[in-house]
This record gives sequence, C-alpha cells and structure tokens, in this order.
Amino acid sequence: MYKKNDKRRLYWLINKYLLNEIDESTFCNEFYYSYDLEINVNAFTNNEKIFFSELNEVTSRFSQYEEDHMMDSKAFSDIDELKKKIIETKIKLEGEGLF
Repeated sequence: MYKKNDKRRLYWLINKYLLNEIDESTFCNEFYYSYDLEINVNAFTNNEKIFFSELNEVTSRFSQYEEDHMMDSKAFSDIDELKKKIIETKIKLEGEGLF
C-alpha cells in the first residue's frame, strides 16, 4: 500500500477495485482522500491529470443509494458508471504506458 500523497496509490486503488478487493464506496472515499486532498497536482503527467480528473468527476458524484438516483438520476453516478470509468481510466493509462 502507498501513502495517500503518493500518486501510485491511485493505480493501486484501481487494481484493488477491479480485483473486487474493495467496494465502490471505499474506492471513492480513498480516491478522494488521495486525489483531492493529498497528492500534489505537479506529481502528475499531463495525461494523468486528464484521466484522473475525468475519473474524479464520476467518483465525486457516486452514490450507492437508490433514493439519490430517484431524486435526480443525472446528479449522481451509479455503480455501472463508476466501474465503466475505472476500467476506461485503466485502459487509457495502460495505452500511455503509465500503468
């Protein structure tokens, strides 16, 4: 495991989620703690900035509660949207030789 201020933690979180070792809420919370609060933006390459920013848009809107989605389905991301974005992010990072 990596410290919360180490960008490698984001890669580790992606793998942990895709291996079903952490759930969606844990992924989003841990991603937030690292990406938004701890990691210096200058640590990222230009492509990492783009890819992780896009992932952040989905994680920051994630809700596991059906009531939220019923209230406003466009305001919240669901499990399917989150998983799709995590997979997409990993593929993009791999394509750039970053993963």
